[in-house]
Amino acid sequence: MEWHIVIAASSGYEPGLKAFLNSFKKYHPESDIIIHCLGLELKQDLIEDYPWVNHVKLDWVNVVPRNTAWSTKIPRFKYAAELNGIVMLADADMFFCSSMNNYFKIAEQGFIVAGANGSNFQFGQNWRDKYQIDMPDIFWHKTITSVPTILDTKLHGQVWMDLYNHKMTIGTGADFDLQNIFMAKHNKLDDIVVLPSQQVTGVHHFYLKPDTRIVRKCGKLMTNDGLELLMVHGKWWQEGWFNQLMITMQRYCQTEKCIKGAEDSRKTLKQEFDSLVG
Repeated sequence: MEWHIVIAASSGYEPGLKAFLNSFKKYHPESDIIIHCLGLELKQDLIEDYPWVNHVKLDWVNVVPRNTAWSTKIPRFKYAAELNGIVMLADADMFFCSSMNNYFKIAEQGFIVAGANGSNFQFGQNWRDKYQIDMPDIFWHKTITSVPTILDTKLHGQVWMDLYNHKMTIGTGADFDLQNIFMAKHNKLDDIVVLPSQQVTGVHHFYLKPDTRIVRKCGKLMTNDGLELLMVHGKWWQEGWFNQLMITMQRYCQTEKCIKGAEDSRKTLKQEFDSLVG
């Protein structure tokens, strides 16, 4: 069964895309995974000449421009759903810190592997009204983000196709909300294996908070609660985004120890990103 990764990137994501591909090579040497990059107005020399493309099975796909936010989020769901095999959906502002091969193997057994959203949903009439979707009343205790998600498209690809069709016809809803909605609608709760947020996405500043912040132990990036760091998500090349991390943590922290730990984690992740971009 073939393994695929689908990402989308605009020209402003070039540093993130470079870190994504370099980290993929680092942690997946001699991999047969095919990466499909849906590009929105990417520079031609980025596609043809950059040395970091070498030794990675890349499929470049041009996206028809609509607007940057829409074009780098929504078309990838349809593209991913139409691939055959195990498909991982990822963002171009992510990079790897460990191999994801075992999670592809879990998906081969029929499970959906995805990062936790760090919250839970209580689906009900308010959701049906807001999104104009007939969905069950259910407490969704495996709330996930849209990336990373790894699944067998033959078994679960309809979730992504329905998400795409909904955005094309009705247009309401953030992609991660809609992925959870259609998971519920297709009765996928028992199929989902959730990865803790601090391992893959860092939502709600989990990369920086005391119990879940990132530390380096024996050369390996780990969470402070002892989990292997698998992926990092964020615009580490953007000064404004990078600075905002500590502005938020200054408000959150009650002690100097908390602030120092957050700053140490931020520096560690920035150093890792910079080493991948070169």
